[in-house]
Amino acid sequence: MRLWVLAALVAIATTQLVNKNVNRDVDLTTQIAKVKAEVEVENSGASVVDTYEVVVDPSAVKHLSFVSVSEHGNELPVRKTSDGVYEATLSSSLSNGGKTSLVVITTFTHSLEPYPRAINQPDNQLVRFHSNAYYYSVYSTVEQFSKFNLGSSKIESFTPRSPSNKESQTVKYGPYSNIPAKTSAKVTIHFENNSPFLTVTNLKRIVEVSHWGNIAVEEHYQLSHTGAKLKSQFSRLDFQRNPIGAPTAVKSFRTVLPASSKNVYYRDDIGNISTSNLRETDDANELEIRPRFPLFGGWQTKYYIGYSVPSYEMLSHSGQNYKLEFPFVDHSYDNLVIDDAEVRVILPEGASGFEIVYPNYEITREADDKIKTYLDTFGRPVLVFSATNLEENHIKNIEIYYKFNPIMLLQEPLLVVIAFMVIFTTVIIIVRLDFSISVDENKEARQRVAYLVEELFNTSAKIKSGVSDETIELLASVKAKKDSKHFKNAKKEIDALYKTLTDEAAAVTKKIASLSPSLSDRVADFSRREAERKTLLTSISTLAEKVLGDKISKSTLNEQENNLLTKLHAAQTAIEDSLAAL
Repeated sequence: MRLWVLAALVAIATTQLVNKNVNRDVDLTTQIAKVKAEVEVENSGASVVDTYEVVVDPSAVKHLSFVSVSEHGNELPVRKTSDGVYEATLSSSLSNGGKTSLVVITTFTHSLEPYPRAINQPDNQLVRFHSNAYYYSVYSTVEQFSKFNLGSSKIESFTPRSPSNKESQTVKYGPYSNIPAKTSAKVTIHFENNSPFLTVTNLKRIVEVSHWGNIAVEEHYQLSHTGAKLKSQFSRLDFQRNPIGAPTAVKSFRTVLPASSKNVYYRDDIGNISTSNLRETDDANELEIRPRFPLFGGWQTKYYIGYSVPSYEMLSHSGQNYKLEFPFVDHSYDNLVIDDAEVRVILPEGASGFEIVYPNYEITREADDKIKTYLDTFGRPVLVFSATNLEENHIKNIEIYYKFNPIMLLQEPLLVVIAFMVIFTTVIIIVRLDFSISVDENKEARQRVAYLVEELFNTSAKIKSGVSDETIELLASVKAKKDSKHFKNAKKEIDALYKTLTDEAAAVTKKIASLSPSLSDRVADFSRREAERKTLLTSISTLAEKVLGDKISKSTLNEQENNLLTKLHAAQTAIEDSLAAL
């Protein structure tokens, strides 16, 4: 009983409003039917009314994509109450006799039916549109008029309903007076329409957020030409000779990207598609998409595009509270139609406390997911959203609020540092450990010999610098000053150092010969060369003594000095060569 009373009260409230005048403009120039109805509404009842109900003709509900209601240029809140029924809240209540002007916009996808369904390559496309000659409403309408804009003067036929007429590229119905609520009069218009009938049958959009200053966007498209199918075989030759001879073919289209987008790419399963062209403007970047082949009715293609934008374009924060705002779908091409869309938002690892503010159309939030990429530990949260039957009016922002501790930004750098520390420590340990099961005596002997040879090198170098060079300097000093006391003291020190170094060299050569008998000959050669050097150094000392005793002439001194120095240099070179042979 209560339900009947409630239904009666709703019916009474509904009949209070009257559509005083309706001007309906139906745009059929593209693949989307766009209906704009300018409605003058009056409250003829006694009760105050604060809502206006929009009802879509039941035959068109399955094609309905978008509904909006505005009052005096301001968009009103619209709530869906059931399939094809929407309730708009007026900016101010209407009392008895109150009037207002509303603009009701509805769009319909896949409502233009190609007829015939298949055509030849050079044929024009004809479509049929089924509609209602009247403005369908739950309120009675006093006066109404409808105009269908076709974009083509080639009109095959239309359903006459007096008064109605055809003018150039339009078909007009009305004016009609005193039309009861929910009155339907079916009409069909058959006309030419060669606009691109492109439909994104499936869109997968991925938005990956990074707090390091970049947001990456990638969009995967399954695109289909839903116009009249190509009946005959495609002729590439005819198409190349006369591209405009295929009026329904889609050769390219334009995708609008954010002005700050960079690193743009356009690819398919084969690879990069080089026929694309990116044009940068102040307001946006326009990407010209040119598929690998022209699209005819029934044909389809797959591709994906990607780009990056700076984080500040979409992301803002206050402390640990972040707000991500971006278009749920973007301008893929003019007069866009999307059958199914899935948007995946990948947030940084550690993000939590999600709150979503949706645009004013139906979006379904699917089960959240997680994804692990490089340097992740427990995975990044992925928010998944889906929607169906979208067009350009649905290009509106979705807002995602979440919490994120900035200290988490240090996680990845610390992981890199720790990883390198572990690697270096492991290498150090492995290099310093000996994993051999048995001792390689030959290897140890070779290592000891190598160490002894290096020691012999050092001893020979000390003999050259501390004995040979000093002896030569002593001779030069005696020639200059003839200081007998200085000569004796210096010679004593040099002889003592020489004896110490030769004893060390002899001990080392003996060890080398015992550890590696194969090197005995080379060790003997070194000892012989060292003995030659000792003889020459003794001769230089003797020459210096003759200078002190004035027992040699200057000419003879110079001749003998040059001869001894030449032989000493040759002997030292021979010593170095014999050491290198070890």
